[in-house]
Amino acid sequence: MPFSIEEVKSKGQLREFIDLPFRLYKDDPCWVPPVKHFQKELFDRKKHPFHEHSDVTVFLARNGEGRAAGRIVSIVNRAHNDFHDEKTGFFGFLEGEKDEELFKLLLTTAEDKLKAAGMEKVRGPMNFSTNEECGLLVKGFDSCPLIMMTYNPPWYADMLEGTDYEKLKDLFAYYLDSDVMDYSKMSRVANLVLKRTDAVIRDISVKHVHRDVPIIMDIYNECWQDNWGFVPMTQRETDMLADELKMILIAKLAPVVEVNGEPVAFAIALPDANQAFKRGGGSLIKAVLALKVPLFKTRINQVRVMLLGVRKAFRGRGLEALMIDRVIKSSIELGMGKGELSWILEDNLPMRKILEKDFHADPYRIYRIYQKNI
Repeated sequence: MPFSIEEVKSKGQLREFIDLPFRLYKDDPCWVPPVKHFQKELFDRKKHPFHEHSDVTVFLARNGEGRAAGRIVSIVNRAHNDFHDEKTGFFGFLEGEKDEELFKLLLTTAEDKLKAAGMEKVRGPMNFSTNEECGLLVKGFDSCPLIMMTYNPPWYADMLEGTDYEKLKDLFAYYLDSDVMDYSKMSRVANLVLKRTDAVIRDISVKHVHRDVPIIMDIYNECWQDNWGFVPMTQRETDMLADELKMILIAKLAPVVEVNGEPVAFAIALPDANQAFKRGGGSLIKAVLALKVPLFKTRINQVRVMLLGVRKAFRGRGLEALMIDRVIKSSIELGMGKGELSWILEDNLPMRKILEKDFHADPYRIYRIYQKNI
């Protein structure tokens, strides 16, 4: 069946773009429907700060009958290219019916747009960058993704690799369960750290999240600046992150470590709001009810540890163990004593060693970033 592709410019086209995965995944029990309101905000050039430093072009493909069949977004992230001194374009939000010609059309369209903008290679999937959702799921299709992690059918990888995309980097996710794992060694190390250092650990303030998140992101920018794919967040992006976190953040799951009154390390674990969003079915009202309102509230039983960082000058003192121990104990106390640590770069050997040697954990999910020269 022949396909055509068009740039999304109208509200109606954007609605079709957002609605497409709801049809594609309607029979997949592992897919979690995103909240449509938040999806719409992502592409609002006036509201979302990502557009202040990036050029985003949205495409929708139709079959011969005019029905939406696929979608893709091309991204020129000037903040990334300036920071890394590259001419790299990105693609994201890739979805489509199982058809090789359709995927070829989607990817070629994004590539042509990026090539015309002076890009030399294309990388993805990124929705929009490593600061948001990224990576194609290539291992671990048997359960629902946790909050802010992607999901797709296994055959998507074949579609990308069939159009000359090659693996660039793998991102690992580890699953830990307090019912079957022994955390006693981590607790002993944490107690020693408290006795032998001047470290003080406190919870993030949800009430004053706009005060604490910039502090955390300052540590984040220092810790991650040498990491592959890192892009520093702007002040507006940090403010938006604070607004988003306030909706689901639990203070006990976000410890901050201070030494002599100076914040030097932090961790953020989030309750897996996807368990509520799945019940919401894409509706903001239903999602909020499932997340917040006692009569309708979903019992969330797992967390995602999404960030953990220690300033360079304070590494090697065991502060990582201090924070991991706090998150584990707090999550158990809250009835969420299991969950995912993600994502972790495949070449982040120190963190992988802690998880694989000390916790005997294996990466149960792998997300892949692909790249192609254009």
